[in-house]
Amino acid sequence: MKPPGRLATAAAAALLVAASLLVATLLTSPLPLLPLLPCLPAVTAPSGDGYAPAGLAALADAALYYATTPTVPQQSRDEISLSLAVLRRRAPLRLLVFGLGHDSPLWHALNPGGVTVFLEEDPEWYRVVRAQSPFLRAHLVRYRTRLDHADILFRSYRNFATCVPGASADAPVRVRGNAECPLALHNLPPEVYQHEWDMLMVDAPKGYFPSAPGRMAAIWTAAAMARARRGEGDTDVFLHDVDRRVERMYAEEFLCERFRVGGTGRLWHFRIPPVSRRNATAAGGGDKRPFC
Repeated sequence: MKPPGRLATAAAAALLVAASLLVATLLTSPLPLLPLLPCLPAVTAPSGDGYAPAGLAALADAALYYATTPTVPQQSRDEISLSLAVLRRRAPLRLLVFGLGHDSPLWHALNPGGVTVFLEEDPEWYRVVRAQSPFLRAHLVRYRTRLDHADILFRSYRNFATCVPGASADAPVRVRGNAECPLALHNLPPEVYQHEWDMLMVDAPKGYFPSAPGRMAAIWTAAAMARARRGEGDTDVFLHDVDRRVERMYAEEFLCERFRVGGTGRLWHFRIPPVSRRNATAAGGGDKRPFC
C-alpha cells in the first residue's frame, strides 16, 4: 500500500491535536455545555415588584406548599391535569368548588385573575383549612340531605314540581330560595347565585357513610346552574369519586351522559350547554331524563 503523503500526515496530526484540546476543554470547563444554551432573555425593566401581580405570588406559594408537604392531594396527577386543561383554555374564569381540601390552594393558584369560591360543610375542617390558607374565599354551608336517603330522593324528586325543569327555556329550574325541592341548595351565600359559574368542581360534601350529606344536592344544583346559564359558552362540570354508586347514578340523571366529554381515574368531565342552546332532538332514543 502506498504510504500517505506529507500533506495528509500533517492534516491528521492537526485533527488529533484539535480533538485533544476539545476533550480537555469539555472535561475541565465548569460549564461545558454553555455554548449550546440559548441566549439569556433580556430583563428590560426590573421593577423590584417580586411576584406581582398576585396571581404569580399564588402560584409560587402553591409550588412551595406542594414541594414541601407530605400530604397527598385528594385527586391524582392525571385527574388534576384534566381540570388544568380547561383552566389553561378558559382562565381567568369563575370557578365554584364544592369542598375544601389540601388541594384548595392549588385551584386558587391555577385560576390567576379569576374568581375561585369554595363551599364546605364540615365546621371543624373549615376552620383548619382557613387557618392554613386564610386567603381562600370560602363559605361554610349546610346540606339537608343524607346519603342513606339517596335512593328515596332519586325515585321521588320528580314528585316535586320545583325539582324538574320546565319544557321552556324561559322557565329554568330555580336554585335560590327553592326550599320546596329537597335537592336544591337554596340557602347558599348570595354571591353564589349572583354570578354564573364557568366551571364547577363537585368534590364534596362527604359521601362515604350513611349519615353523611352525600353529593346528591351538589350534583343537582350544579346541573341546574349550568342548565340556566345565560352568558356565552358552556359550563364545565367536574365530578369526583364516580367509582361510587350514588355519584354515578346522580351524574347520569342530572349531568347527562351525552354531555360527558372526558374522564380519568375517579373523575368525570361534563361540558353542559344552557337549555337555550340545546338541540331538542340530540338526546335520541327517547331519553326520559328531564335534565338531559
